[in-house]
Amino acid sequence: MGVQSSEGMMLVRADLCGRLDALEQSLARRGSIGASGQAAAMAGLAADFGLAPVQRLAEGLAVALDSGGRGAAIGPWIERLRDAIGCESVDDVAGTSWLASVWVRLAG
Repeated sequence: MGVQSSEGMMLVRADLCGRLDALEQSLARRGSIGASGQAAAMAGLAADFGLAPVQRLAEGLAVALDSGGRGAAIGPWIERLRDAIGCESVDDVAGTSWLASVWVRLAG
């Protein structure tokens, strides 16, 4: 399923930003309880609309949260995910590049 209009894609991106904001608030209030499910839901929405970079980063965030990551281990995922939501490049190559940027930040 794809969104054909730029207005429709803007709505999807706004929804993803809202979900990411809610996930961050949830992390601040409750820790990682339920946050991996929120990240997985974002990945599903991104996949539905062909936003491969957002999908891949959200999947990575979900794995990091499931692995007990928090703080410094989660920050780069959230930062890059927020950036990717607004990115015009949406193919798998872009997704790989966004993932690599997270790993570079984590390796520090």
